[in-house]
Amino acid sequence: MKRSLTAVFLALLSLCLVPPLLLAGTPVELTILHMNDTHGHLLPFVEKNLSADRPVSGAAHYAALIEAERALNPDGTLLLSGGDMFQGTPISNLFRGKPMLEVMNRLDFDAMVLGNHEFDWGQETLREMIAQATFPFLSANVVDKDLSFFPDTRPYVFVTRKDITVGIIGVTTPETRVTTKPSHVENLQFLDPSQVLSSMVEGVKQQGAHLVVVLSHLGLDADMELAAKVPGIDVIVGGHSHTAVTAPVRVGRTLVVQAGYYGIYVGVLKLLVDPDSHEIVGSSQENVLRTVYAVPAAPLDEAVSKMVNTYNDKVKDEFSRKVGETLVDLVRKPYEESNFGNVICDAFLEASGAGIALQNGGGIRADILKGPITMEGVYTALPFDNLLVTMDLKGQRILDLLEKSAAMEHRILQVAGIMVVHDMQRPVGSRVKEVFVKGGMEAGVRNGGGVEEPAEAGELARGNSPPPGYLPLDPEKSYRVVTNDFLLAGGDGFDAFKEGANLVYGDTPRDAFLNFLRKHSPIKPSLENRLVFLNP
Repeated sequence: MKRSLTAVFLALLSLCLVPPLLLAGTPVELTILHMNDTHGHLLPFVEKNLSADRPVSGAAHYAALIEAERALNPDGTLLLSGGDMFQGTPISNLFRGKPMLEVMNRLDFDAMVLGNHEFDWGQETLREMIAQATFPFLSANVVDKDLSFFPDTRPYVFVTRKDITVGIIGVTTPETRVTTKPSHVENLQFLDPSQVLSSMVEGVKQQGAHLVVVLSHLGLDADMELAAKVPGIDVIVGGHSHTAVTAPVRVGRTLVVQAGYYGIYVGVLKLLVDPDSHEIVGSSQENVLRTVYAVPAAPLDEAVSKMVNTYNDKVKDEFSRKVGETLVDLVRKPYEESNFGNVICDAFLEASGAGIALQNGGGIRADILKGPITMEGVYTALPFDNLLVTMDLKGQRILDLLEKSAAMEHRILQVAGIMVVHDMQRPVGSRVKEVFVKGGMEAGVRNGGGVEEPAEAGELARGNSPPPGYLPLDPEKSYRVVTNDFLLAGGDGFDAFKEGANLVYGDTPRDAFLNFLRKHSPIKPSLENRLVFLNP
């Protein structure tokens, strides 16, 4: 009897020592780590909305966080990128994304989807980056005229963790057609993601995928629509809209996540998968973002820090140089007037001699805090190598552009030299109620202040006579307008710029702003009712 009990005890003990995966029905834990829209942010910075005294981001810090999370589940972790990783800061731009690519290679990313900004330096540079990457670039809906995928990219890959095979499909925003210079996407088509995925999801399952993850650079709203339209997607790991999704969004059986922007967060989604049915039987419900603080006590990856410093040492003297000063925070606003947009457009007027300036809000990529302005700050806020272009444009075409802007399909145009009154209860295409142009305008010194006596919004709303010094826009009159060559080419869908005449090209927007700072610092731009919204 004693020997029998001993045998039973030993048998039970042996079962306790069996790895959990060998026990029938024991869920398998997988971890999806993800980042998106880092835009070249390899160095820490202050994000005032989070903390005024604790820097965030920095490759050495998010690398340490990724490694720590991976160590918790070393055999069951995937690391994915939702795109737009490279373009946006001096340290990344000057070396055409190479520093960020080297960091991603070291961190052993499993896959990355093409974002629209991956095309900012042209197709040849993108192909060079893909060739140097140790991980696959994905996009199932970017094809050429012959419907072949973009060179050296794949529509999907398979990654196996703990005997669970994950099919990862990439999709890129069709907006890339208009959010990138046309010459940079020449001969490419951006197919409808839902149509592409309708057949591809089932296809990857037939090839052995137990789970399907869509790596998306579409934006959160589009991801949610995609989840509702296309059955069979288990997880959508997103990017493009810069949304910090703190709790996974569930649409039917699909989980949707996204990890903000600029390397401020690392997304951590944990899944429990039934090893027999391969169904997700559990997942993280909240707190799926880890904030990357770059404080002295925060973990730091020494090897990544050394990699970044190698590049930073080559540029830091030039980019730490003071180029001006601001007495107020220079703040972007995507869908309304901003003081940063105002002063940038004022700089355009001074640089060009035009009477009206129009700048796409999406071209202003970062705020600048009150105090000294460095070259790095200017470069990060205005990273694109566009050129200013001045043209003659009919008043009706200006009105068309302002109506397009008021549709809010993209960030609203920032302006100088005009005041625009919108009625947002009107249908799209008829929201611009009135436009006033500064009468007889020359490109005078504005010192970031613009109009000396801004009109009150209430006065404009009541439809009184134009503000002092302003005249109603004449649809038949030609005006001298300055913008950038991205918009000139129809970027963001502003095709009316293409009808401009007598074009004169100038400096980059960045150089125009730098010159403005040299002449007028310290600046103190304000809101001046250049963009007025009735019934918002």
